[in-house]
This record gives sequence, C-alpha cells and structure tokens, in this order.
Amino acid sequence: MRLILKNALQLCSLAAITLTSIPSFAEEPRWFDVEVIFFKRNIDVASTQEYWPQPQQISVNTSEPLLGPLFACEQPCVSPRFDQLPVTIDGRGWPVSGSTKRRILSKSQLELSDEFAKLQQHAGFTPLLHIGWREVVAPRNRAKHYTVQAGKDFSTRFNSDGQLLSASAPQAADAIDLSAENLSLFDLEEAATEQTAPETSALWELEGGFRVYLQHYLYIESELILKRPVEVEQALTAEPVEPLAVVETTTNETLEQVNVPANVTVAEVVDPNAEAPAVVVVTPDMQTSEQGALVKEFHTVEQLHSFKFDQKRRVRSGEIHYFDHPLMGMLVQIRRSPEAETQAELLEQPTNSALEQSIELSEASTLPEATGEETALSELQ
Repeated sequence: MRLILKNALQLCSLAAITLTSIPSFAEEPRWFDVEVIFFKRNIDVASTQEYWPQPQQISVNTSEPLLGPLFACEQPCVSPRFDQLPVTIDGRGWPVSGSTKRRILSKSQLELSDEFAKLQQHAGFTPLLHIGWREVVAPRNRAKHYTVQAGKDFSTRFNSDGQLLSASAPQAADAIDLSAENLSLFDLEEAATEQTAPETSALWELEGGFRVYLQHYLYIESELILKRPVEVEQALTAEPVEPLAVVETTTNETLEQVNVPANVTVAEVVDPNAEAPAVVVVTPDMQTSEQGALVKEFHTVEQLHSFKFDQKRRVRSGEIHYFDHPLMGMLVQIRRSPEAETQAELLEQPTNSALEQSIELSEASTLPEATGEETALSELQ
C-alpha cells in the first residue's frame, strides 16, 4: 500500500511538472525570418487592358522604414538623397530596431538568392528590392506596417501630382552613387554631411506598407504603390467656335487627315465657309472636346502614374508564396529563425532535467507501469 502511494505521488509530481511547463511555451516570443523579393513586370501598361483611376493612394499608416538606416545620420548632417536605392540589402552592421527587435539579415542569410537570380536574368521582370529581416512576430493588434521604399526616385522629373517639372523648377542636391562597391553606412554618413537639405520629398518607384502578424496562423498584408512614367495623348485646341451641325462619319479619308487616338470618336463638322472639313474629337464619355472647339493636332506628354497592389493572405512557414499583379509581384518566405530553435532548446532543458530525475525515481521503484507513464509524458511534451 505504501509502495502504491509512493508511486502515485511520483506520477502526480510528473504530471504537475508537465502541466506547469505547457503555458511557458505559449508565452515565449516566436522568432521568424521574413524574406521578400519585390519586382516589376517589363510590359507596357496599355497591354494589361486594365484601368487604374489616377492618382492611386495607400490607406494604411506605415511606420519604421525597412531601409531607415540608409537615410539616418547624426547631426548636423542631413539625410542623404539617392537617385536609386540598392536592390539587394546586406544587413551586416545594421542596428536592431523597433518593439519586435527587428534586425536586417545579411546577404549570406538570404535563402531566395536562386529565385532572385532567375528574376534578374528573365527579360520580363526587374527586381526592385530583395530584403530579409528577423523579428518577433506580433499579434495583429500590435503588428505595424513597415514602410517599403524601392527603385528610382522620380522627384527630379515629376511633381507629387505626376506632372512633369518645368525647366525653372528647383533642382535637388546631387544624389549618392550606389553603384560603388562595398558601400557602407559610414560612407553614406560622410557623403550626407556635404549635401544640403532636400527641398522636395522623394517619389519612389515602389512604396507602401508591408506587415506580418500572427493570429493562430501567419498572415501577410501588403498595400503598395508602383509608379511608372506613362505617355498620354493630349489635344491642342484652337479658339472655341460657334456650334455647327455635326455629322458622324467613320470614313478612312477623314481618319487619315488627323492623327486621332484609338479611344476617341471622330465626327466631321460641316462648315460651308471652310475650304476643307474640320474635325472634332468626342471623348469616351461622349462630350465634345472643349465644348466644340476645333482640334488641330495632338501631342504626347509624359506623366507619372501610380498603380496599386493590395493583397492579404494566410501563409505557412517555410513555404515560398507568390503574390501576383498585372504590373508587379512579390515572393515571400517566412521561416522559423535559428534563434527560436535555440531558445526553445534552452527553455526545455530545465524541464527535461526535472522529468529525468522523476523518471529515474519511478524506475528505481521497479514498477512495470513506469515505462508506460514515461511514454505518455513524452507525448505530452
């Protein structure tokens, strides 16, 4: 009877140790490596047969720029300006930042290098940014959208409304040449001390928000804007004239006289006093250009248009996920970081040691049930 009671107490102590250790695993931070490749498609916007009202805007509040250390410097210097940001980010020496203890991965820690090389060699794609970071993934209510910036800076050619800058517009300071090899954060700081404060904000080719959060599963949310110069046809009009009788026609003779875009309707204006028939353009919404003004010719202007990328997806760790868009895309992989595995082993060691001591005691009692209980406890772990 005393032997049975002793064994029962030992089994109770084993169960208590196991049950008290289970919540500790759930409360431990979960470290992940997040690696992303952002790229654009080398295709004509018109070939997509999709329409994006201009301008497009992002609605999420972004914080903590992923490339923040590139622009940071100590006083009295100003933030350096770049014509184009580096494509592959090597995070060696970058500081730990944010509540998630985010640290940018070094180039040797990136595991999507083969996928990046394939995109780089393919004529249909151009990688804009390849970056990875290690952090404690937060739940949705605490996860933030990191600021993504990549590609060229269009602020030297266009204003914030996407219109071409005039020749009299103030010129920005000389940008840092990122083609130099072995460029470090220290080089950037020295170069920034020689610059004057920029008068305009950068218009990055790709910018927006990106976040990863944990809500029973891993989720990825991205809201990005891709900017591209687009040629737009504009009509040069003469002075408005009195409304005349308009007769619709689609004759080849009329079309050959004026260079008319494909997305408009042509009508012939009957004017008895004119030597040749004039032509007006009717816009897609069936309103005549400039209230019936005579169109003499068209010219092409360049504008900076924006195209929105807005996607959310539940993902599995370790898998490579592809997010598609007519003009861009991204590859994402989230994997458990080595630090997480190491921390889990360290946390389990004290518990395993206590379990081993209890198992040794139960084996010393020479009860046949000890082996079965040991197996059950190992399964609970």
